[in-house]
Amino acid sequence: MTEIYPHAKYQPCVVHVMRNILAKVRVQHRNIIATEIKEVFHAKDKQEAEQLFMKFTQKWKNIYPNLMNNLLTIRENIFTYMELPEGIRSMVYTNNALERLFKELKRRLKTMEMCQSEASVEKYLYLLLRYQNEKFLKRKLKNWEYYFQLYREQHSYTKENIHSEVIL
Repeated sequence: MTEIYPHAKYQPCVVHVMRNILAKVRVQHRNIIATEIKEVFHAKDKQEAEQLFMKFTQKWKNIYPNLMNNLLTIRENIFTYMELPEGIRSMVYTNNALERLFKELKRRLKTMEMCQSEASVEKYLYLLLRYQNEKFLKRKLKNWEYYFQLYREQHSYTKENIHSEVIL
């Protein structure tokens, strides 16, 4: 990924991070830890999230040292979504949409018992992805107009600039 998109930022799926944490703790601590880690991930900004995260790891370090050390190693990437406006964070901090897409592709391909050729499978996948993309593009992002206006103001784009960038 870094070769193709060198400036892209990595964001692990927050839902999977939480599930991973809860799977590795004792049952008696799960509710407390779930509440505390949700507070971390639902913080107002990145600075508050990092402070809550450090408190969380320090509190549980004695009981779960390996787990907390693993969390500290992904600390720099875990709050990438906090750099985005609050209204669109919930669409970025999880990769459920991508997982759903893969599940749908797998479901559709499973029904095909035999394929004529590799090219026919590629064509079928292309058509499925195109259909899924059209469905995804119809979704409306909450407050999109507001965030788009902010983006335009920050980058001083005009309609023509944005259109030419999209085409390129």
